[in-house]
Amino acid sequence: MRRPEGKGRGVVILLALAFLLLSFFLCVALGATSISFSEVLQYLGSGSASDDPSGTIFWQIRLPRVLLAFIVGACLSVAGCVLQGMLLNPLTDPYVTGVSSGAALGAAIGIVTHIAIVPWLPILALIGGMLTLLVVYSFSRRHGQVNIFVLLLAGVTISQLLSAVIAVLMLKAGRDVHQLLYWLLGSFSGRSWTEVQIALASIPFLVVPFFFAKELNIMLQGEQRALELGVDVERVKKVLLVVAAVLTAIAVSVSGIIGFIGLVMPHLARLVIGPDHRKVLALSMVFGAAIMALSDLAARTIIAPSELPVGVVTTFFGAPLFVYLLRSKRGPRW
Repeated sequence: MRRPEGKGRGVVILLALAFLLLSFFLCVALGATSISFSEVLQYLGSGSASDDPSGTIFWQIRLPRVLLAFIVGACLSVAGCVLQGMLLNPLTDPYVTGVSSGAALGAAIGIVTHIAIVPWLPILALIGGMLTLLVVYSFSRRHGQVNIFVLLLAGVTISQLLSAVIAVLMLKAGRDVHQLLYWLLGSFSGRSWTEVQIALASIPFLVVPFFFAKELNIMLQGEQRALELGVDVERVKKVLLVVAAVLTAIAVSVSGIIGFIGLVMPHLARLVIGPDHRKVLALSMVFGAAIMALSDLAARTIIAPSELPVGVVTTFFGAPLFVYLLRSKRGPRW
């Protein structure tokens, strides 16, 4: 596959945005109760909730769910892209810092103590994720510098430890074990505008990496070369590490743990448009949002009226795609 250059890259971005728009209309229109495209346009044009059943479904169930899937997909994809570029590790995903396990533990505590109501569940998950980041960061900091290898090892170790704690909570959860398991597998079921409002806090953090795209491009040559070219490597690592961790914590706090989106989407973007992070970040965000929403559409329609956890769908989709990228001549590479 030949990567586009010049105007071709603009065309790719436009096609990606068209794909995002198409996925939006498909996801808000299709489901256990279908809504026609003309009705969708009518509801969007009215700008207010409608009293008819389809209008209620659109405004109170379908639209917030799709918007939340967009935001979560964008958060995980950007976080994965940032960490892969910063750590120079193609196997890095947003969960490598252990933040996801910390967020999962916070949510698990909320579920087993029966305070798993909005907004307490997302808040507990956020607190758990950020506390885990502080622990991992303190382990990896040496003489004012962040040791990437120690960061990865500490993240994996803390993640395994917290997963063991979650397993103990699952054994003690009793009747709540189904809710806990469903949350750990990732789901947008029952989410409302409250979760969307919480997820909107991620928008500033989605923007920040674009200001560091040039530095990320230079760091692809290695930290030593980046230092020689005048990049403040430690400052870049600290800022982007916090940004990626916050994005991951916010995503996990409202949806649970959803795999492969943050791992695969950056590679797919690089395969399509090349290694320039100014383009890769944007395309990863669009791909992640659209694929996450379509995965959720599949999760709620494949075995309707029941639902699959969306994390199961993304794994079924992401694992074969990543294997294909591994075998492809162009992926996953920088």
